[in-house]
Amino acid sequence: MKINIFICYLSIIFLLTTNISICQVENTPIINPVYDFLLRMETKGYLEHFSLSQLPLQKSKIIEALTIIRNHELELTTSEIDILEKFEAEFEIKTVETAVVFYSSSDSTQVLSNKMFSNAEKSIYRYRSNDLEKYTSVTFDPLASLDYINNFTDQENVLIGTLGGRLFGTISNYFGYYLQITNARKFIGNDSLALLDKKYFNNNKFRKLNSDADISESHVAFAYDWFYASIGRETRLEGSGLAQRIFINDLSPAFDAITIGAKFSNFEYKFSHNSLINFPITTDMGYTTIIPSKYLAMHTFSLRPKWGEINFFENVIYSRDIDLAYLNPFSFLKTLEHSQHDRDNSGMGLSGTIRPIKNVQLKASWFLDDIIIEKIGTGYWSNKTAWNIAGLYSSKYNMDFGLEYTRVEPYTYSHFNIQNSCTNDSLLFSSMILPNSDRLTALFQFWYGQRYPLKIAVNYTRHGNNIYDDDGNLIFNAGGDPLQTIRWNDDSETVKFLDGNLEKILSIELSSGYEIIRGFNLQFSYTLQIRDNKNINIGRIIFRFNDF
Repeated sequence: MKINIFICYLSIIFLLTTNISICQVENTPIINPVYDFLLRMETKGYLEHFSLSQLPLQKSKIIEALTIIRNHELELTTSEIDILEKFEAEFEIKTVETAVVFYSSSDSTQVLSNKMFSNAEKSIYRYRSNDLEKYTSVTFDPLASLDYINNFTDQENVLIGTLGGRLFGTISNYFGYYLQITNARKFIGNDSLALLDKKYFNNNKFRKLNSDADISESHVAFAYDWFYASIGRETRLEGSGLAQRIFINDLSPAFDAITIGAKFSNFEYKFSHNSLINFPITTDMGYTTIIPSKYLAMHTFSLRPKWGEINFFENVIYSRDIDLAYLNPFSFLKTLEHSQHDRDNSGMGLSGTIRPIKNVQLKASWFLDDIIIEKIGTGYWSNKTAWNIAGLYSSKYNMDFGLEYTRVEPYTYSHFNIQNSCTNDSLLFSSMILPNSDRLTALFQFWYGQRYPLKIAVNYTRHGNNIYDDDGNLIFNAGGDPLQTIRWNDDSETVKFLDGNLEKILSIELSSGYEIIRGFNLQFSYTLQIRDNKNINIGRIIFRFNDF
């Protein structure tokens, strides 16, 4: 009892000394490994009323979560404490040594000295005010990497170098800003090998023009009490799962969005209106390109009791000028879509997390694209759904074990108007797998005291491809392409799951990383993929300053 009272006193003191850090409104990119660590802590039951189903999170929410985890210090393993201390330093919960190139009134230690190779936080410029009522911060960090990819099967390799910067901070407690700019260029090797990485594949200059890959993400955010709002372009995830996100994934390029929401301790409502890239109707690139407008409106209603969360999700995709009906942040989109003469592509879904016992949690999502109730179970083509279910167990031996199954029915995410398909720049932005597919994923993670766990992921994917002749003409539509809906005169209204040209893919990926000194990271991965009886072996080593 005395120990618990002592811990409570320490927690109060800790919160009083870190309230400056909590006033940080900008989002933390999903690439940051802190999200993997928070998933483990969530599974262990330390993060009540918390959610990882909508990412990224505001920096202040991550700081809040790390502070709560510190309150469970007596239950953490030695490795978990080491990792927690690293993130506490990174998110400025505890006082750390800093070094900069350009001095400010709060930071004046020169980084171009022996501090470059120390564990000091290294920036080009940093400023932190001491005013609790109008806390202001500015950070300008360099970004750099050397990325080497080797295809052992075909004896090909590529080396890519990236330089850039990240500017972020908070103004007067309530306004946050974030700007990240990077430029990647191939030094040697095969361009096509680099396209295995979605970051390079999604860049039109790199993929289509064999040029450099310039990528930027940014946002401006406001948060006060229960209200928040933002506008910007950033990679997002939406939906519950381990390796799978049914609603929004990160396979397509990042898209722009205006977001407003209300967040309380166990309830959140979020509205966003997103701008997508449609199919060009003239040339594919250049000043003569004409691209029709395309938008995505989304609502998410979330309840978060102590044992998990329940989310209701709805969206509508439309391709014309901005429609005021869909700008209403508090409405029912399905009904609005019908009132707009049923021109658009609407969907809805449920997702949730349940923590029935300590160290175990279950996650699941279900997306309804379209359905006719009386034809459920008949194989009717228009009963288009996608779902996943996952379980995760976090052991006291610093290991996580996860299992997930995902299934996407034929024709899901497609639409009679191809412009209204669930795609951004022709790439599926919803499920991680195509329609008429399923995937079984096994996940193992070992936390050994570093920011990056040792991770092994095994995926077995089945996909029923559409069948084409030698001239590229569609001769059998299995509903396996989100850009191809049913053809009334040529296709059967009854579909069979995994019909068509069945493709089976088994992939095994091993990945981890090591922070040499603060900021300098060495990451590696190895992927073995067995596809059509052909083995593909890909190895990758990245030397990186900062995560991006």
